[in-house]
Amino acid sequence: MTIDTTHLAPTRYAFSQHTQRMRRTAIPAAIVLVVSGIFIALAIINVLPQGLGGLVAIAFVLAVISIVMLIPLLLFFYGYNKGGLWLDEQGVRVQFPAEDAQSMAWSEALYAVDEGEEYLTLSKGKEGLGHLIAKDRYIRLHLEGMTPEQRAAIKQRIAEHVEIRHASLFTFCTLFNAKGEKVARGRLYFFQNELLCMENRGKKRVFIAAPIQKLSWVRKREPFYVGKLACEAFVMYYDKKEFAVMLGYETTMRHALGTSSHWMATGSAQEWIEALQPAAR
Repeated sequence: MTIDTTHLAPTRYAFSQHTQRMRRTAIPAAIVLVVSGIFIALAIINVLPQGLGGLVAIAFVLAVISIVMLIPLLLFFYGYNKGGLWLDEQGVRVQFPAEDAQSMAWSEALYAVDEGEEYLTLSKGKEGLGHLIAKDRYIRLHLEGMTPEQRAAIKQRIAEHVEIRHASLFTFCTLFNAKGEKVARGRLYFFQNELLCMENRGKKRVFIAAPIQKLSWVRKREPFYVGKLACEAFVMYYDKKEFAVMLGYETTMRHALGTSSHWMATGSAQEWIEALQPAAR
């Protein structure tokens, strides 16, 4: 007997790793708030002994700090409660807090990319881990928000539908066209027989996702300079288009006072040239 799985309910995976981290902050803050609140209440009804005004002031400050910490955490908890990753026989859907919903059918997906646990450790669990790639776009799976057990289960399910690839070279880069115009800040991957360059921010576009046989030539060029920071670079002719790949990347941080940015060098041009040249015609 054949069982039709087409209409089975999707399996939801919550971002348990992230919520566990938030609980480690939220629970102590809630305890401090309750204790401080009780202390302040006792002071208001004049139950406390005289001379404890300083302690009451400290309790008030701690209560305010706890509230300031708990309000955004409660908002995040609400977002995580509504979010998650859903898998079924049709495809994948991802809803990450403060981001637009993403989805992709298995019929559209070319393959999945897994940067690996080592990368997750290096990025301190903050970078997007795991992507599902289509011809001109991708979705971010946000496996960094999952526990190791969840990640293993999700990868097993994904592998039933598409190949999961591990890059032999991977870095962040800034991509320029032949006119010197910035095309994207993105991720650059080199697989055994395929090159992938995709936007790391914004619309999650894929710029290059094709066999490396389309790579005609590759050569080193002079570095790009951002102030005194030198970022190595190389030029490649790919599918009748010339691209300059700057091995430098600008990270943007959002904080209470606004945003700040920081440039960093992200690799060796010679390493990429040596990897790509054997494939060039």
